[in-house]
Amino acid sequence: MLADALDVLRDLADLEPAQAQEHLRDLRERHPETRFRLLWQREEYDGSLHYDLLIKEPGAGTVSLSWCPDRALPWPLRGVHRASELLLLRVDGVGVTVADAVARLDFLWDEARLADRIVTGALLQAELEESPVELTGEELQEAVDAFRRARGLLTAERTRAWLERRCLTEADLRELVAGEAAVARLRERVTAGRAEAYFAEHRAEFDTARIARLTFPDAESADRVAAEIVAGADCYAVAERTPGARLVVEDVPRAEVGEAEAGEILSPGPRTLIKVISVAEAVFDDATRRRAERRVFEEWIEERRRTAKIEWFWGTAARTSAL
Repeated sequence: MLADALDVLRDLADLEPAQAQEHLRDLRERHPETRFRLLWQREEYDGSLHYDLLIKEPGAGTVSLSWCPDRALPWPLRGVHRASELLLLRVDGVGVTVADAVARLDFLWDEARLADRIVTGALLQAELEESPVELTGEELQEAVDAFRRARGLLTAERTRAWLERRCLTEADLRELVAGEAAVARLRERVTAGRAEAYFAEHRAEFDTARIARLTFPDAESADRVAAEIVAGADCYAVAERTPGARLVVEDVPRAEVGEAEAGEILSPGPRTLIKVISVAEAVFDDATRRRAERRVFEEWIEERRRTAKIEWFWGTAARTSAL
């Protein structure tokens, strides 16, 4: 296996990363019990590429394999950077450095969801590099069409305008969509055959409640309306005649209303009332299957996060790691 891997590395010296990834397909087919991940670095000094191959054997460890041709950039010059690498963009000739941009994104370090998505994206990319998803040309075209429909890009003119505004090419669009489609296929791979068992084990968590959520401009209005509803008034009629009141009927997880039963009134906040309309036990239909698959995938990602080494280099690293 190591000899085969070394032969592959020798063949990659003059190839771009996309072409290099294709060369791993035969290696994976010959050694299906081993996971391979290709890493590369482009030298800013002369534009050359250097490849390394990580070879993972389940339960054993990882071998790092690299090969450097005689004509490659001398080792003392590796890592040399141009000053322009520090620039993120220029606007009317005014340069914005990476450090400046990050300094203006202080909110990131207090926004757990955004930090979480960054880490999740890196974990998914690593998994797809080790175990790639192959898309046919027809599947990719279907994904591109769906992407365009979802954003109202129903004509060539609209699509070109959308791409130009984001400084993207058609090739960039296909690469973006291919990444999204690969993640969707990865989710199918991870959750295959596990949704029904997860539902059976966590059945109560999938129960739902239909509620009428009323919000008011002030706490006094909420208290008055609550008393009227408890006395028997119709919540819809009360909401209509109360200035500034807003009524929304929605289905929520059963846990959001606790042990409350149909007809009960809750007050989760000083200006909010909730009337429980009905409570329903979950059934394993298509919608519930999708929710169960989402949970399975989230737990799979969380397990990888617990064992991953995450290093933050921007912002307040200690605060970000705490998120």
